[in-house]
Amino acid sequence: MMQWNSSKDGTRKPAVNREVNIQNQILNFVRKDRALITIFLVSGKKFVGQVMGFDRYTIHIRGRDYDQIVFKHAITNVSVPRHIMHKMQGTEGEGDESLEGDLPTESEGLGPGPEDEES
Repeated sequence: MMQWNSSKDGTRKPAVNREVNIQNQILNFVRKDRALITIFLVSGKKFVGQVMGFDRYTIHIRGRDYDQIVFKHAITNVSVPRHIMHKMQGTEGEGDESLEGDLPTESEGLGPGPEDEES
């Protein structure tokens, strides 16, 4: 249901949702940074490329030999390199030490990373 705000002149305008979700923050950051990301689909297919743009329902990704529009409902996860996440948070190179000890190793069940997956 759309919400409306009344202005001083008596006109009504749609209320603007000021909430920025984490999905949009990350997609916008990797788009501006031209970072390579990996998108995994429910079908098992994966795409590696740069985010060229996105909207509510789709992500435009540019790979080496293709441009692809991916529907968000078909995505299981998006893998962003850790250094990009640190850059986004303004903590480049900081804080990994405290987290590293808590993360399981691959042999403990973390599983392969995107670079280890077969196409």
